[in-house]
Amino acid sequence: MANPYGTYTLFKRETKRFTRVWTQTLMAPVISNLLYLAIFGLSLHKAIPDVQGVSYLEFLVPGLIIMGIINNAYQNPSSSIIIMKYQGIIYDIMSIPLKRYELLIAFISSAVLRGLIVGFATYLTAIFFVDFHYVSIPIIITAAILVSLFFAFAGLFTGIWADEFDKTALVQNFIIMPLIFLGGVFYPISTLPETIKDISSLNPIVHMINLLRYGLTGVKEFSIQTSFIVVISCILVAGTITYLVLRNGWKLQD
Repeated sequence: MANPYGTYTLFKRETKRFTRVWTQTLMAPVISNLLYLAIFGLSLHKAIPDVQGVSYLEFLVPGLIIMGIINNAYQNPSSSIIIMKYQGIIYDIMSIPLKRYELLIAFISSAVLRGLIVGFATYLTAIFFVDFHYVSIPIIITAAILVSLFFAFAGLFTGIWADEFDKTALVQNFIIMPLIFLGGVFYPISTLPETIKDISSLNPIVHMINLLRYGLTGVKEFSIQTSFIVVISCILVAGTITYLVLRNGWKLQD
């Protein structure tokens, strides 16, 4: 790394953006997940039979953790880049003595950190209501990092592509959220008709939830190896595309 101090400084700047308003960026999504837990978990778990040997409440929480990670890892870089465009300081950011990969590292690291903080906070609140089986701690940690990484790249790319807040919200509301709700957060994919199950297997969020759910509960609906391959492949593609558009200054230096 040619300029580690500069990279850290930009990372610190991006991190302070969400820590200064932590009630909005960190507390609010945790409370939102708790509402999902109360509505779908505490009120329905007695009426819903166990899923592959675990309670519905235990089945539900990993999906809520992933949902919190996804939304916050995506929002951090996407909102940051758009704000810089509105303020006109994006040109200053692109001209500071940092290589493009160093810019990428700073933005992505901060987004991953925010996603992991929200995910961990959601987990801490959930353990008061759920007893997990904890099949694999390494898989839990790895899955959380991979999910944060993919949606950090997705958020950064969206921020670069978009020229107004409406477009970043459009991606989140009409692409990411439907994929989350169709990704098996609230129901097991195995209960779906075979054709829909096959289509759902193409949704990367299904495999992200599958990894974390297996690590926490032992429940899995797809091979762990398959889920890792799908998620890592998506990260490599998203990371490569994001780096290329950042390196070329697309929509950033016009």
